[in-house]
Amino acid sequence: MPTPVANLDKLDQHLTEVVRALYGAVKTGISHTDDPKVVDGSIKDCKEILDEIMAGRVKEWIN
Repeated sequence: MPTPVANLDKLDQHLTEVVRALYGAVKTGISHTDDPKVVDGSIKDCKEILDEIMAGRVKEWIN
């Protein structure tokens, strides 16, 4: 059984910020499809954001 996580409000806040950042990066890339440099930057930003989530360092996010 999973161990409950303390500070769920902090975790929720962090993940909300992550989703907003990811949404912003995607929106920027989509709205600049005619500029490969901007699209590449957006893809890089998305990868960095998703890599952070996949690393799963929850304790860092809530402290």
